[in-house]
Amino acid sequence: MKIWTWKRNWVAKRAVEKAENLDLNAVRHVAVLKHAALGDLVLTRPFLITLREYFPNAEITLSVAKHYMNGLPHDLVDHVHVVHSKKNGKGILTRLKELRNLGEQDILFDISAVSRTFWISLFSKATLKVGFKHRLVHRFIYDIAVARTAYKFEAQTFMDQLQVLGLQYKWPLEFALSGDKSPIEGAYILYFPTASVDYKMWDFHRYAELIKVLQVRYPDHKHVLLSGIADWERKICDKVEALVEDKGNFTRVNGGEDTCNIVAGAALLVSNDTGIRNLAIAYQTPTVCIFMATLPFTYAPHFGQHEIVFKTQGGQPEVDEVVAASVKILTDTDNNNLSSR
Repeated sequence: MKIWTWKRNWVAKRAVEKAENLDLNAVRHVAVLKHAALGDLVLTRPFLITLREYFPNAEITLSVAKHYMNGLPHDLVDHVHVVHSKKNGKGILTRLKELRNLGEQDILFDISAVSRTFWISLFSKATLKVGFKHRLVHRFIYDIAVARTAYKFEAQTFMDQLQVLGLQYKWPLEFALSGDKSPIEGAYILYFPTASVDYKMWDFHRYAELIKVLQVRYPDHKHVLLSGIADWERKICDKVEALVEDKGNFTRVNGGEDTCNIVAGAALLVSNDTGIRNLAIAYQTPTVCIFMATLPFTYAPHFGQHEIVFKTQGGQPEVDEVVAASVKILTDTDNNNLSSR
């Protein structure tokens, strides 16, 4: 294998010889470290699919955090390496043992670049270790460290670690994810108003106003408010629901086992939560994502039908801006459906 690098990457002197001694068909063990929540785990799917294509004889191990198991791509890996955190109630000796028991690998990819995966990378034996540049930490852990950017879709950023080894990926990105039948009949627009932290959430009054406007504009669609599973998320949805006066084509559903199928079956998802939006992207569900402070470009795929809405000066976008993005998506969808007939 050859290392295809550029001036902003870091490559150890030992890395060139290590890569030259690796043959694609001879690689037997590949590990990917991704300790993150649902949305990020979904975004590992194109990475894992590409690995399988280039290393057909390898066993792929995915390392994850115990408290982040939702959305784990079991169908694309052979083994799962699980590490507990302090919040799981495990002692330091147990956690230290877990950090060390990944097993010997031919190639290790750390696409997380968090303290826990730094330790796993350091303790693990692998012929070639690839990660992201992080201050000076990378020089003591990896053989190759790729410069990371937050100004392109995050799943593409992961793929940079493959491209440095000359591995090309399909475009648009392939997720190989399909949902079962949605429990909601007919066409519907889905709204998900909560997020992991308050500053990422669009005001619930604006969500209610958006729903009312789109109810009138799209009377033949159901307008479905999806709640997260936490009590505080349901209370936010209670507030939105109370402000929606016309309940004729409005319904409320609580998240749970059917969430994936509900997302997969929607005509459009409107949300300020990047996790559920990443899930929708993987299902090829059109999306409008609302940003207040989070860097939006990390979550802006240049494929599919996806819009991002944010103010250049920051703050809460106006309702009419989100309406315009939603109408654009739904109009484009209708035009695509007509042209395909």
